[in-house]
Parts: sequence; C-alpha cells; structure tokens
Amino acid sequence: MEILDRIPGILNYAVVNAEDGSIEKVKGSTPSPLGDLTAFFSSAAEVIKNALNLGELNFVSLCYGANRLVIFLHNGKYIGIEVEREQSPQEFIRRVLEHLTVPVSPKEEKPEAVVEEKIVEEKVVEEKKVEEVKPPPMVEVHLSRNISSKLVQINLLIDEFGSGGKKAHWLEILNQGLGIIATDILPMVGIIGERLEFKQTPPKEKEDEIVQILRTVIDFLVKKAVEEMGSSQARLKVQAVIEKMKQL
Repeated sequence: MEILDRIPGILNYAVVNAEDGSIEKVKGSTPSPLGDLTAFFSSAAEVIKNALNLGELNFVSLCYGANRLVIFLHNGKYIGIEVEREQSPQEFIRRVLEHLTVPVSPKEEKPEAVVEEKIVEEKVVEEKKVEEVKPPPMVEVHLSRNISSKLVQINLLIDEFGSGGKKAHWLEILNQGLGIIATDILPMVGIIGERLEFKQTPPKEKEDEIVQILRTVIDFLVKKAVEEMGSSQARLKVQAVIEKMKQL
C-alpha cells in the first residue's frame, strides 16, 4: 500500500484486514485513532448491511472537524483514508483505485505537475504537524454544571485507572474512545496537560447531547478497566472516584 503515499490529497491512511479485523498499517500524523476507526466502522457497516439486507456497500464516509474518513474494501483489505472534509468520497475513491490498480513503474518519469502537487501536499502535512504541537489559544471556556461534572469524572477515572505509572496508557485509551464514540465533540476537546479539557465553550443547545456523549465515554473507560484489571479492582477504583466526586 506504499503507493498511497504518492497520491495527492491523502492526509493519513490505515489498512485493516477484512477477514480478522487486524490493523495492518497506519500512516501519517493524526490525533484520531485512524486504525481503530477504520476497523470499528468497517465492521459496524458489515453488521448493519447484513441486518438490513442492504446488499453491497461501496464505502463508508465519516466527517469530523475539518477532515473526512473514507473507508472502502479493496483486495481483502479495508482502506481508511483521511482527506479534507470537502472531498467527494466517490470521486476520491475512483482516483485511489486508479492508482492501486495501475502500478507506477519506479523508473517512470512523473509529470512535473504531479511532483509539484506532491511537494505541496507534503508541505501541508508538515504544517499540520507544526500546528498540532502549538499550545492551545488562551480562550475563556464556560461549561455548564452537567458537562463540567462529567468532565471531572472522566479525569478522575483516568487518574485512578492510570495510577502506578499507567497514566499514559489510559490517556491513549481515552483518545481511542474519543475517536470512536465522541467524534461529534472532537473539535471542541483535547488532552491538555494530561487532562481532558474543552478548548471552546460548547453550544448551549447541544448540552444534553454532549452530556450523553461524555457519559458514553465514561462507560467506555469503565468497561476497559474491567477488561484490563478485573471487575473487583475496577469497582474499587470507580468507588474511589465516586467518593472524590462527593467531596467536590
């Protein structure tokens, strides 16, 4: 799949084995867990397709922030390609398949326009990397009591589950959960100083929706804790968080 590196317009990509769902390759720099997203939604699409007798699905398209993830099947692999949100999935898949089905000879001289386009694309990706490490702008964020409470609970769970030097591991799990089940609020949140924070004031009319998303993230973290440390240990840590919440 190295040929994907040479296709202008691809920001990042992931390749997932369609048979067992294993992530074979992830390329690029993105805050979203691209491999997990591709594996999860390709599997979910298969389940929905079979349950509703939809026949063959050509692709799955997800939008988040300024980007779009397009997932399609090719030669037994699910390919998840992150492109700019404005890209047409159908047109972009056509372009990608043309490159995948017609290998480019290493000795073939590429047209100057293509070389220039690739250079521009690399520059855009490089600039994107630089932007990601910039400190967040200093803006005043106002959170409702319900949203703030759920946010505190998530951070306390990360502290408890990540005690004993495992915080980085649990922050990664949190990142995965956000990428899978909280795509609607991804542009508004980020992990800053090892804590989940809102980077902007969420719309008041979406408060109930955001609270429900954060509640789902909490359930995701607790489920992961049960899987990793057993129900008894996870229950003790959750209880510790509840006690801390009572003191706030």
